[in-house]
Amino acid sequence: MSSGRVLSKGSHALRVRDDATRIYYWWLLLALFLEYARPTSFVPGLSAVPLNSAVPLSLLLVCLFVQNLRPLKDITSDPLTKWIVIYFALITLSMVHADVTMNAYEIFKWVMGYVFLSFMILRIVTSYERMLGVFATIVLAHLFLLLMNPEVVMISEVRNYIRGATFLGDGNDFSLSISIAAPMCIELARAAGSRWKRLFWWLSLLVLLVALVNTQSRGATLGIIAVGGYLWLASPRKGRMLVAIAIAVAGLLLYAPDIYFERMGTIANYQEEGSAMGRIIAWKAGLQMLVDNPLLGVGAGHYAIAFGTTYLPPTLGPIPWLTAHSMYFLVIGELGLPGIVTLLVLTLGNLIANSRLRRALLCRPEDRTVVPSQDSAATLYMLNASMVGLMIAGAFLSVAYYPHVFVLSALMISYRLIVAADAPVTEGARGRVGLRSRSRKTAIRTGSR
Repeated sequence: MSSGRVLSKGSHALRVRDDATRIYYWWLLLALFLEYARPTSFVPGLSAVPLNSAVPLSLLLVCLFVQNLRPLKDITSDPLTKWIVIYFALITLSMVHADVTMNAYEIFKWVMGYVFLSFMILRIVTSYERMLGVFATIVLAHLFLLLMNPEVVMISEVRNYIRGATFLGDGNDFSLSISIAAPMCIELARAAGSRWKRLFWWLSLLVLLVALVNTQSRGATLGIIAVGGYLWLASPRKGRMLVAIAIAVAGLLLYAPDIYFERMGTIANYQEEGSAMGRIIAWKAGLQMLVDNPLLGVGAGHYAIAFGTTYLPPTLGPIPWLTAHSMYFLVIGELGLPGIVTLLVLTLGNLIANSRLRRALLCRPEDRTVVPSQDSAATLYMLNASMVGLMIAGAFLSVAYYPHVFVLSALMISYRLIVAADAPVTEGARGRVGLRSRSRKTAIRTGSR
């Protein structure tokens, strides 16, 4: 069922400003789609044009000079914004002290692009409508990759990988990203203005979950379980949510092949499974790297090198050099104590900030001149669910330098700024969540749910 939203005062002026910057919004969606879906790998002739660099870099220049986007003073009013810069600074510092400068430089280049992407999101995503557009682009990018790799959905007995992708090419990485995209899909279904759109997004969620099962990723399975658990715990309608989760789980269990259950069984019996034991060995090595290099770590991109040359347990004999298989242990080993603190601030800190704002909104008396607090609280709830998916699944995959941390952080900060302008809470509540409503000109949520 859908219902119209109540517009806040001054929404006409905000709508005019949004219309004036709409081209940059579509430009951002194109940059996101190119980064996640990599269509140049599948469409003949597209690879001849450097779209993956030309599109975001040109938009970055626009974001640096155009005046009608979210002001920098509003962006920096959220204290968590600076932690994106701190994270990038720690990675940049690795190029100075790391043994192999080229490895650190490669990580630096990747992360610099993602920091730019987060900056563009913070500048351009100034309304709920634009937030939904980003959600839709991320979900559609995953569907596009599945369309180009139909065996991932159609064949369940064999683990297939995503051809033509970059950071989503491995099945584990792709399924982790599904754990993040699933709550976005739910929000799109909830916000859909028609029955057919709503059906499309629910079916999209089903396809993504089937793909997750077919990748047989244990980390992503734990991630999506955590997402479902969080959605249930934070839901005001626990009975209805429990029934929906039970139906989804029952359907997936009936579909899942025997090999999926065999791999999930190794979670409890990790001592008997080589891959799981390799992770334990790598994690112990990461802790030792922290002990030996607490302030700087061994340098970005150097975990496997340090493991193979210094931290390989002598009792194991010759084995392949291992990466951390965990974003937390990767950062602990490569960036030291400052790195893991920064990563936790960007993940757990954003989760806590959203939760505090959500509680403040739900306790706030309704005002007919602004968007209902329950609507804003529900969106914060879905953003948190995506972060939960990253935090849990990321504990088993080396995704610390993937775009997920940067894109999610930027989306969560952007939405808190949208809420601060649209439905200001008390000064005390704003202080706890790090918000200062400096401008009523930030775009507000419009449309229909």
